[in-house]
Amino acid sequence: MAKLPTITETRKMSIEDLRSEAATIRREAARIRLGVELSKEKDTSQVKKLRKHLAQILTVLQEKMQTNQKSTSSASSESPTKSLSKKAKASKIPAQS
Repeated sequence: MAKLPTITETRKMSIEDLRSEAATIRREAARIRLGVELSKEKDTSQVKKLRKHLAQILTVLQEKMQTNQKSTSSASSESPTKSLSKKAKASKIPAQS
């Protein structure tokens, strides 16, 4: 098994690289799990290390996707309350009894 990248190196990866890395890690973890079950693989801790690294990759991927989504949604439109007229804002306020 090759040396796994650090979390800092993982954060520098692009979204496409993270997706391909996650797929590679999944395949590698499945291969090692099978080897452990068939008693071909001796180092059972590799599965745990790969699962941890996969979780880190998926977390960074999720963060990047949320950041991209927020930046595109905030850049494309302004706040809906800013575009409403005063009359429209007043009609949205519930009447107090």
